[in-house]
Amino acid sequence: MPDVVNIAEEREKYRDEWLLFEVVELDERQWPVRGRLLCHSKSRDEIHGVAMQHRDRELQTLYTGDLVPDDAYVVL
Repeated sequence: MPDVVNIAEEREKYRDEWLLFEVVELDERQWPVRGRLLCHSKSRDEIHGVAMQHRDRELQTLYTGDLVPDDAYVVL
């Protein structure tokens, strides 16, 4: 079983990758702060495959890169 880590610190280690955590601690606003890093990858499909193997756990998936490319616009 992977060690429990600080989620914010792990985000800094794996830039421009997808991360999958098993959440073990929430803050007062119910945001995940600590967890077990189950997988990290440039491939979202790989993360999804691992997540399907751990459906019985509380999971969080994050992307640590830019969500909107510099040459794109977002309309809300």
